[in-house]
Amino acid sequence: MNISLSASSQDRRIAAAIAARLEAEGHRIHVDGQPVKPAEGAGGEGAADPPGGTDGRAEVLLVLISAHALRSHRLVQQFSALALREVSGSRHRIVLLRADDSPVPSHLSQFTQIDLANGLDAGIDTLLRTLDAPEREAGARHRNAQRDEVLAAHLGKLRAALRAGRLSLVCGAGVSVDAGIPEWNLLLLNLLESMIELLSRDHALNLDREAAEYLNRRHGASSLILGRYLKNNLGKDYARKVRDTLYSNEPSGCGLIDAIVDIARPERDGKPLDSIITFNFDALLEENLSRANIRNRAIYSEAVRHDPNELPVYHVHGYLPRSGRIPEGVEIVFSEDAYHNQFIDPFSWSNLMQLNKLTQNTCLFVGVSLTDPNLRRLLDVAWRKNPDKTIGHYAIKKLPRSQGAGSAFDDLARLLEEQDANTLGVNVIWVEDYPEIPGIIRAIR
Repeated sequence: MNISLSASSQDRRIAAAIAARLEAEGHRIHVDGQPVKPAEGAGGEGAADPPGGTDGRAEVLLVLISAHALRSHRLVQQFSALALREVSGSRHRIVLLRADDSPVPSHLSQFTQIDLANGLDAGIDTLLRTLDAPEREAGARHRNAQRDEVLAAHLGKLRAALRAGRLSLVCGAGVSVDAGIPEWNLLLLNLLESMIELLSRDHALNLDREAAEYLNRRHGASSLILGRYLKNNLGKDYARKVRDTLYSNEPSGCGLIDAIVDIARPERDGKPLDSIITFNFDALLEENLSRANIRNRAIYSEAVRHDPNELPVYHVHGYLPRSGRIPEGVEIVFSEDAYHNQFIDPFSWSNLMQLNKLTQNTCLFVGVSLTDPNLRRLLDVAWRKNPDKTIGHYAIKKLPRSQGAGSAFDDLARLLEEQDANTLGVNVIWVEDYPEIPGIIRAIR
């Protein structure tokens, strides 16, 4: 059998052992595109041919996954090429060989994996049996089994982080919507109606809801610009109007918030959840935590401190409690100028706090799309500061289904999102639909 093996030069001892066994069994082996004898080891870290050998006729592609490999730009590019081969329907058999406990990038999780870390000889024996076995079709059953294995591994890492007191939840708009908080577009539209009503009354303008809908359509893709319109024209009533609109449906709780409350309960045999970071203005998390007798503190500036026995809920885009006085000095990141203030000040309280959690903790992103430029910048900084280049954070996302289940377009969309998240140090936990998310969060307990 013609076999290609890709490995880091720092893993040449393991690569040589694999090559020796494969050649002894009569296989033809290329390491990094070169037909080498086992004693020569793996190739260097310079430019190399794509996986598949120099003649492109390899029947099996082996990839040695390790901490060294994940730090190799050459191999990371090859990982992407392998995933694209799978999307294109390549007939190559692809097998991942795990040399240590480094997490496999999630865009490679559909491939067969063999553990070498718990015994090199035993792992190579498993590899030889795998090569001798008939090729398995990568059907839905195989994909589901692989996904279950990957999910179990991710949950194990998250459980370990929780028990060590090193788990932070990062919550986005998706956390509050099912509880009754208006979706972003509806929130903007309602606030635009308030602005139009105010302008019509103060300046004798004959404007109605259609004017608000037109502005929303015209600048719908630039919501921060609309936020600046609102801030400029609502004046001192700006924060109050946002709050009134935010709580207009009398939101309370939902299954996802209930699951977050459950994971925040202190345990006897482990440390508590370290913190919650939220990009939402609302106080639903605090309200539900308090109802469950979990002590907590909403933190929205460097001036607010929490006691050691309180769960901190960091509102990095501002905080608007349901009732009472709006805290003095709170600036909600709803408008373009407020966002620019946060983006250009690397030493702002919110940026430093997020960076601290991203570099010191394991973070689980829930209801977050990972498209916010400032968050992406902070993730990138944390990744660059990570000497081990381990993909240590997790994001729960819904599988793309725009072109029908199993289509090549959906597979490509999933691959691109996973690649993007992995380059920011984030693993993706895929769900078929959003109602699955509370169960995943509870499973971490």
